[in-house]
Amino acid sequence: MKKFFLFILFLLLNSLLFAQKRIVCLTPSITESLYILGEKENVVGITTFCRRISKKQKIVGTYLEPNIEEIVKLKPEFVFISKEGTRKEVVDELEKFGIRVLVFEPVNNFEEIKKQLVDIAEILGKKDFALKVIKNYELKFQEVKKGKFKKILCVLSLQPLVVASDKSYIGDIIRYAGGKNVIVNTNFKYPQMSIEEIIKLNPEVIIIPDMGMRKKEIEKFFSQYKIDAVKNKEIYILPSNTLCQPNIKNFYLSVLEVSKILNK
Repeated sequence: MKKFFLFILFLLLNSLLFAQKRIVCLTPSITESLYILGEKENVVGITTFCRRISKKQKIVGTYLEPNIEEIVKLKPEFVFISKEGTRKEVVDELEKFGIRVLVFEPVNNFEEIKKQLVDIAEILGKKDFALKVIKNYELKFQEVKKGKFKKILCVLSLQPLVVASDKSYIGDIIRYAGGKNVIVNTNFKYPQMSIEEIIKLNPEVIIIPDMGMRKKEIEKFFSQYKIDAVKNKEIYILPSNTLCQPNIKNFYLSVLEVSKILNK
């Protein structure tokens, strides 16, 4: 009888140890980090902007307007979210229901990406795994052939003309790829610029995330101006789901893509 009760106790402890976590994530980049950490089966709720990998995953609204009621119904153990773009009342409302909400600072470079991944992993008891992932990507970076040192401009919007500075996440991608970001000497990560300022900077390469803008539209916009990137047809559209969603995998893929452009 004693052995039987010990066996039952073992089963109970084992089930608690390996019980499925229930996670809701409201930020696309953090959702991808959770997938990287092997939490695919545990992410039960996501937003419309997150990559859905299972029909079992419930869509709980948008990044900016999450549906509190739907989140509560899922009975999550954790809700992961970025501070950037998140209203404080969303966090307060979720915490009223006794839900543990983890709010992360936005990341703007590779070092911050690595730190965030480790912070997420520590919460999930996977720090050692995260460190192995980081080491693997650092080794991959050693194999990336850095591109020619060209002047690069990353345009996020045409009207108004918004660009990525060297202080931004995209700025760090350009740096790792071997390029020179033309947008420096500003305290803003994504400043608004005039076309006259861009002409003076004269970028040799223009990269643009595919956020609704078409290449022909972009070429038409810049064609009337004397810019080397336009003259030499060095305008490139890159996938926004990697270029604009900061996590370790996307950072690597974006660096790889930009370095290929610079090596042409």
